[in-house]
Amino acid sequence: MRRWVVAAMVLVVLGSCKKQHPVNVYVDPRFDSKVPAEQQVNKIAVLRFASSLNHQDDPDGVAPKTLERYLDEALGMRKDYKFIAPNTVDYAVEQNQWVDAYAKCLTSYANTDKPEMKFLGGLARELQCDAFLIPVVDLWQKDEVDITENSTPATYVGATITVVDAKDGTMIFRATDEDYIEGARSETADRSLVTGASGAVHADLGEKVHRAPPFDEVAIKVAQSLASSLPLR
Repeated sequence: MRRWVVAAMVLVVLGSCKKQHPVNVYVDPRFDSKVPAEQQVNKIAVLRFASSLNHQDDPDGVAPKTLERYLDEALGMRKDYKFIAPNTVDYAVEQNQWVDAYAKCLTSYANTDKPEMKFLGGLARELQCDAFLIPVVDLWQKDEVDITENSTPATYVGATITVVDAKDGTMIFRATDEDYIEGARSETADRSLVTGASGAVHADLGEKVHRAPPFDEVAIKVAQSLASSLPLR
């Protein structure tokens, strides 16, 4: 799990037991509409999704790609900011032969929570942006139900987006969200097991009954929540 920002973090809670989404939001005064125009954040370059997951949790790197797709779609619905898409950022990186530096920047940020301004400073000059939005996937987990269990399967996804000032790397916005979807509760009485003479299970004809929901169903909720968390203009 990603480290929580202690200073200047506002815990958003609705109701006594229902979790609000996003679960944490920090907003710098520069997002206030009353701030002089020259100090406002308008043009934001969106970087590729980084990952703070352990390799065994996402060995094929599916998590960042999945969340990136849904976040890009959700940000595309916002018309109050000028977002520079990851593909455009990629083009600038490739044109300047910064591919390795870009990859190291994302990995470093996911591990240290500190933007690599030596690299981002040059990228900011190339893109002429006010800030960078750096997304990181924090949680990617499925709790399946074993054929011998009476339980409820569930899928969990979590991510953080951070906006840093393009000039000095100061954090000016952060939102963290985690969500989940449960599958139908599975009972051993519902199973249709095919066993051998020794009692070993060869097949479970009702295996779909106790599978956790697809990651996409949760990822889209998290991405939309994060995209909508940016202050309205």
